[in-house]
Amino acid sequence: MTVVLLGLDALDAGLVAHFGLEAFELETAAEIETFAHSRDVPYTLEVWPSVATGTGPEEHGIADSGTSEWDNPLLEVGSRVTGRFAEGTRGKLGRLVRNYTGQREQLATTDHESIFDEEGAVVRNWPGVHGGSDLQYAWDLMYDVAEEMPKDEFERKLIGRCAEQFGWAREMLNHEVRLAGVHVHTLDAAGHAYADSEEDLEAVYSRVAEFVEELLVALDPEDELLIVSDHGMHTPFYDGERGHSWRAFASTTADSVPEDVMDVAGWIRERLPAHDTRPDRDEVDLPMQELRDLGYVE
Repeated sequence: MTVVLLGLDALDAGLVAHFGLEAFELETAAEIETFAHSRDVPYTLEVWPSVATGTGPEEHGIADSGTSEWDNPLLEVGSRVTGRFAEGTRGKLGRLVRNYTGQREQLATTDHESIFDEEGAVVRNWPGVHGGSDLQYAWDLMYDVAEEMPKDEFERKLIGRCAEQFGWAREMLNHEVRLAGVHVHTLDAAGHAYADSEEDLEAVYSRVAEFVEELLVALDPEDELLIVSDHGMHTPFYDGERGHSWRAFASTTADSVPEDVMDVAGWIRERLPAHDTRPDRDEVDLPMQELRDLGYVE
């Protein structure tokens, strides 16, 4: 049995109903509680570590300007000074720094125990816990489309990365994995880019819904899928506003759903299958000298 945790950033409970996309509404689905810590609305880099740890930013330590880190001490100080700037402004400043120094900030990761520390758990791109390159890729696309990247190129790259992430989740079902988690930033990026276009945003929602349907088909009967978001997205065509909404959403193949983003870690742990304690594992016998001869390692 595998529990799949699919973090769909900015999946909005209101827009799911507005677009009538049943693929997002599994056995049990509901709008859930989320939180804001350093900002007036939920912030991606603070909420996702809380989803994985079941603790708030004051405990897991990923908050405000401390959500990113630089190897260069001067750049680290500058990052903390600009920590309260708008994301768009920080994005432009970060791009300038990368262009002139060749350096890039790394997303900070918590030392707090998370559900992905459980035996048999695997994770791809979970803000504040693991990786960050997929999220930064989406942020770069958001910046590029704001700087007039062609729409077809934006969608090809954004949906292409989304397909990779869902493909990874499907493949994990073929292995001895108790928990597979992946964070997908597609709907957040599209929500900002297409806030004024109901048709374009619905098309992206529909494509992600198709990926969910493909994942559902790959599940074995005993597997469970939990979809959760950190916040929703205001759009002028839906509610007359812009930016992050409080309409976080959760949906699952199980008979209950977490009521709060803080409840997700506990919900997952209750449903994890028993750990396989078998001591013997097959090993791959690949001689290191062969790798050296081929030039793969020194």
